[in-house]
Amino acid sequence: MVHPHFLLHLAIILILSKYVAALSIKFKMPPVLGMIIMGILLGPSVLDIVKTDIVIQWLAKLGVILLLFTAGLDTDIAQMKSQGKASLMTAAGGVLVPFALGFFTSRFFGLDVFSATLIGTVLMATSVSVTVMTLIDLKKLHSSEGTTILGAAIIDDVIGILMLTFVFGLHGGENNILISMAKILGYFVASFIVGFFLFKPIIRFTRKLEVEAGVVAVALSLCFFFAWAAEKAGMAEITGAYIAGLFVGQTRSKRTVSEGVETLGQSFFVAIFFINIGLETQLRDISGNPGFIIFVILFAIIGKILGSGAGAKIGGFSLQQSTRIGIGMVPRGEVALIISAMALTRGIFTQTEYSTTVLIVILSAILTPPLLKWAFKEKDDV
Repeated sequence: MVHPHFLLHLAIILILSKYVAALSIKFKMPPVLGMIIMGILLGPSVLDIVKTDIVIQWLAKLGVILLLFTAGLDTDIAQMKSQGKASLMTAAGGVLVPFALGFFTSRFFGLDVFSATLIGTVLMATSVSVTVMTLIDLKKLHSSEGTTILGAAIIDDVIGILMLTFVFGLHGGENNILISMAKILGYFVASFIVGFFLFKPIIRFTRKLEVEAGVVAVALSLCFFFAWAAEKAGMAEITGAYIAGLFVGQTRSKRTVSEGVETLGQSFFVAIFFINIGLETQLRDISGNPGFIIFVILFAIIGKILGSGAGAKIGGFSLQQSTRIGIGMVPRGEVALIISAMALTRGIFTQTEYSTTVLIVILSAILTPPLLKWAFKEKDDV
């Protein structure tokens, strides 16, 4: 339902997002951190003066899609290929260690095998939206660490979705793991065929039409199509947006599209996304076993830093670079919330497990920017 004061709330969100970003920069804090905290202050957790609604939620969804599309545009594919092994090892460590910590901690606190497995699965998923924005602010998105984080996060999310399907299938759901795997594999094959063979001709034809902002509009339509197809294949939309960005970035219109999308995203949609994280947070409703909540949150953060960091180290990075990558893999987002919400609906999770997931998403989003800034301030130990 659309809130009757939607336009007023939107005006408040946009103006405060820029002012708090400027204030954050002045105090040498990442702007994304300031926007998330501002959202928490404006939302139901503190002042409760700005309400999120279906329109703001959809604008926020477009914001994260544009953010990852921009990240794809700015990704150096040659560098990504060179970091392929490192991304794979980073993803492996970022899956195995958090899953094990989440599973055994949950079993220790008395959860059944299905619930414990899903807690472990929640801890596996990585959402790089916060990390990407922070890396952009630090001008480190093109670094070898940034490229590795993006590649590893996609692998993590695919594994997380497959694990989710597997667990729900065993629990009596209708999903079939083989069908899900086939859909995901089919999506990647089809997207790479379309991206490799059709993107350049489409962009080239559009450029010849000489329609105002035509190339940017067509590039966005390709982004949204890939995001929609990713969702239909059972993955996060941001994965499709990132892949579309990779292919558009290989065309001669890369700079034109990048400038147009970045102006659109940074001035409007992306700011709404980060403020909305805080608006959707309801700290007052979080309850449950304090010990369980504290340990799972602690292991969610430590598990990614240690697991992904160790994987990056095995992949050839220095200790300092591996620490940066581990920190960059900490945030959880839409995939973790989707898993938790589905588990709550099916009766596998109680409100305690769901509340814990919400806290993980909030705290990981708040902690990652300052930790990344600290890590990139340190000199490389190479």
